[in-house]
Amino acid sequence: MKLTFAIISGLLLGVSVFGSNPLTFPLLTPGPDTYADGSQVLVGETYLLVYLKPGAEFKGVLMDGTLVDPTSNVIAAKGYAVVGAKCGFKAIQYAPELYPEDGKWIVVLLDTRNASGEVGGLVAAAGASVTTAAPSANSTSLSALNASATGDGTTGLTALTQSQAPADTPVPVITAVERGNGTANVRFSNFKSGTLYSVESKTDLSSGTWQPASNGTRVSPTPLNVVLGAGGVPELPVAVQMPVNDQVRFFRVIVGSK
Repeated sequence: MKLTFAIISGLLLGVSVFGSNPLTFPLLTPGPDTYADGSQVLVGETYLLVYLKPGAEFKGVLMDGTLVDPTSNVIAAKGYAVVGAKCGFKAIQYAPELYPEDGKWIVVLLDTRNASGEVGGLVAAAGASVTTAAPSANSTSLSALNASATGDGTTGLTALTQSQAPADTPVPVITAVERGNGTANVRFSNFKSGTLYSVESKTDLSSGTWQPASNGTRVSPTPLNVVLGAGGVPELPVAVQMPVNDQVRFFRVIVGSK
């Protein structure tokens, strides 16, 4: 007997609907949604529709866009931001036995802006909606998705939580700092593909806080920007801006992006 598979609106959700009544669930947000810096999400930004298995909590997103806990958190579909800084409507149809009604749904907003400010890079941060119950097996209508990030009545999602690096990510090591005209060329080794890094600086190690270095945020290795240092060790160079009157400045490289 031939099984039938339904793919709705070109989404990544293909499910067998043979022998069951398919349910429909919406992927959308009312907006406006924002990044951690307060700016509205760009058209084309990515959203995830995530199913939480019964009793599970959302554990977060890795920098490559996969889930920290892919066993109990499942990406059911992806959506994208439209004009109005919100996730465009997508109707998701699925078999109830695939995502049982005693689980929960959330919408997750990703911040995939790269160093140039364009979407489509690694995941720097994410924001998740409050959980919403799955439709019952007797329901075939769309459920109202509560896309509030806090449950306090606000409607917009905000990508506030930093994404996580894989557990085996090594600690970066600064190999050189070369001063130029209004810039400092910081090079570091011990980096990992698919990982975001940030350069921070300060002028006094005894007080104050580290500040993100201008042009030194959301750095990730690619075949085009990796160079060979002493002994043929791969290094990642980052040119950061600095005041021309700086006499002393300290730098550090951290895993992640702020």
